[in-house]
Amino acid sequence: MNNSLKTYLFQRLQQELPGKLAQIEAIPYRKIDYGTFSMDNAKKSAVLILFYLQENEPHIVLIQRPVYNGAHSGQIAFPGGKVEESDKDIVYTALREANEEIGIVIDDVDVVGGLTDMYIPISNFLVTPIVGFINYLPNFILEEREVAEIINLKVSDLTNINELDTTKVNFTNNRIVNVPCFDFNGKIVWGATAVMLNELRWVLNGR
Repeated sequence: MNNSLKTYLFQRLQQELPGKLAQIEAIPYRKIDYGTFSMDNAKKSAVLILFYLQENEPHIVLIQRPVYNGAHSGQIAFPGGKVEESDKDIVYTALREANEEIGIVIDDVDVVGGLTDMYIPISNFLVTPIVGFINYLPNFILEEREVAEIINLKVSDLTNINELDTTKVNFTNNRIVNVPCFDFNGKIVWGATAVMLNELRWVLNGR
């Protein structure tokens, strides 16, 4: 499996990506014109979309953040974080953060490319999704301050989705908004992670 999937993604990610067409389908605030935001001073960050085999089926890893008094409390995300001065490039940022958060061995990851950068106006982050493969089931070691739970997501659970669900989110101003989301057996993914997942879904489905 992984070799054919890896080959497909390596080739596909060198071509033109769905980009904004896929992203806008999952963006919480569809009325926002993201093109009006200046990204000159955006904070750079990266996440790792890691593929691996579990029980002979391709999976990707998601993490659930701990519950805390903050904007991303309890949310589901990819492992990742902001660029540090010592990082040699954006790929290394994604690998380093995955190592720090869930114990991924950096040298074991075969990076095949990346998806479209995702800008998050509310936090002024420009996120680069890096796609990589590992040829074994990782022994996940959780950094408990950053990660409450590992979610092993079957790739087929993503590709079999025909359209996104919606969920109600209570924002900090007590405004309740219906936002696009993925519902994976009760695990609700929305926001920037859903946006990146949606482009990945389009790519995996040949769009």
